[in-house]
Formats: sequence, C-alpha cells, structure tokens
Amino acid sequence: MVIVHDEEYYRSRVPEPDLGPFRNFMRFVWNPNLRMILGRTGKEWGLLGVFYLCFFSVLGSIFALQMWVSIDYISKLDKPFFLYSGLASRSYFGNNFPLFRQLDFGSPGISFKPNNLLSTASPIIWVDESNANARPARYIEALTEFLQEYNKSRDNYKTTAECSDEALNISDVKPCFFDIESLGVCGKPPYGYTNPLQPCILIKFNKRFDWIPMHYNKSSQLPINIPPALEETIRFSNKVQVWLSCDGANGVDKEHVGEIEYIPSAGFPVKYFPFVGQPDYLSPMVALQFKNITPGRLVTVECTLWALNINIGQQNALDFQIILGES
Repeated sequence: MVIVHDEEYYRSRVPEPDLGPFRNFMRFVWNPNLRMILGRTGKEWGLLGVFYLCFFSVLGSIFALQMWVSIDYISKLDKPFFLYSGLASRSYFGNNFPLFRQLDFGSPGISFKPNNLLSTASPIIWVDESNANARPARYIEALTEFLQEYNKSRDNYKTTAECSDEALNISDVKPCFFDIESLGVCGKPPYGYTNPLQPCILIKFNKRFDWIPMHYNKSSQLPINIPPALEETIRFSNKVQVWLSCDGANGVDKEHVGEIEYIPSAGFPVKYFPFVGQPDYLSPMVALQFKNITPGRLVTVECTLWALNINIGQQNALDFQIILGES
C-alpha cells in the first residue's frame, strides 16, 4: 500500500539549509519563512498554552482540595496538632495570610535555666559543694554561658521610649531589647550560688510565633484556682504582663520551698510580644530566687502562666526539682 502526501507535506520535510551556528540559532528563534518562534507556529504555541493551563488548573485544584481536607482534619485534633482560635492576629503574616489568623498552636510554654547538667531523667537542680557533679561552679558557668546570647548591641532593637510596658510590640521590624540587668543579682555571677545559698532559676518564655497575650488586670474576673498571693498582686498592680506563679507541687513541697522572689516581677511584659520571626528577638525572662528553701530536701516546683487566652488545662507550663546540700 502506497501512501501519497500532498506537495505541502513534502515541502515541509525538506531540511533547512545550513547557515552556520549563529544564523541557525537565530533562525530557530524566529523563522520568517515559516513564521515560527522557537520551532513552533503561533497556533501551536496557543494550543500548548491551553493544554498546560488546563493541566495546572486541575493539578492546583487537587492540591488545594487535599490541603483543605488535611487542615480541616488536623484542626479538630487536640494538641500538639493545630487548633482553631478565635483571636485575630496582628502580625504581618496574620494580616496577609488568612491561614495564620485561623490556626493556633496551643498555649505558650516556658523553660528554665540552668538545666540538663545532671545525667538524670528528671529535671533536677542539685547544688552541693561536697559533690563534684553538683558544685555551684557548674551552675554559675552554665548560666553565664546561657546569658551570653543576651549580650547584644541595642542598635538592632527599639529604643526604651518605643518599648512601653503598656503596649504590644506590633512592629515586625525591630523587637524590644531584654536587658539582663533587670534580673538584678540573678543576672550576674554568682547568681546566688554562694553562701548564703539562695540560688536563682531563670524562667524563659519560649518563642511562640504570633501569639498575642490577653493579660489579666485589676478589673478582670480572675480564675477561681489562681493563687491568693498572685490575685492580690494583680488587684493592686498596673502592670501589663503575662503573669507567672511558682510554688511547691503539693503540700509538703509548699512547706519546704520557702520564699520565692520574682525578679524583676512576677510576669512577662506584653512589650516583648508578639514574636514574628525577628532574627534578633530575645525571649523575656523572670528570675526566681529561692530565699530559704529547706536544705537536704528534694522539692518539686510548679510554674504556671496566667492570661485570658491560655487554656486552663495548659496553665501548668513547667515543673522542675531542686535540692540543696546540707550546710
């Protein structure tokens, strides 16, 4: 069987003459004889564009549907998965991307320093001059090393006038500077780890992306389980902060933990919030100085954060154990 084509077909099959490397390339870019751009006519480019438009539209729709199903599913799970929040975000991301306004990553958390100096499963702070693994020098060195990250130039931070204790740091350009001198004796060696032994524990507010605190003030209806001492402090205070309370975990621990002094105050000022990814951001801290903890007694300390937008079931943000050697 012989297949016969028309003259146009045979003319299209004739090879183009060789014009040299440069002119061959220029003819490939634009061929005036065949009216082709990059080897295709306008009609062929149009059909190719329609094909890829349909292809990527279907692909994008499938991806969007998959993301919607996934987010809808995980938003209904308990922590540590995403939870929907009714708070409106005020950061750059929250204002421009609806997803960040809808998703909440649970209540914020805190951590303590010094930690992980002992090879134990529990977070124990053991200070004893007679034991090589628990000598105060180890804790002094650990705190000094930790505070090095706070020794930064103020040039990359807002001025003191711009950082008001009563205002949120809404700008996502410069954060407020946390001055470790505000920690008093707990911000410089020996941090209370000498005689008389009154050790300092630094409570650090973990970086919590785009979290905006809703603080309790003197006119707020406070939770029924808030410690009486903290309730009295809030009622007579004008401070605008996320409140912090620390005490023994049970009756026996409360009896032996003694007096705890909060330096500079029992909370984290709102001027350090929110964290929106600033590279020079310094997490705020509160120093706990144990004035007269019972020596030779293992005491479990629980610390709780208090704010209107911290879930009641997630207020007990931190616990650790501390034991001081006998004098």
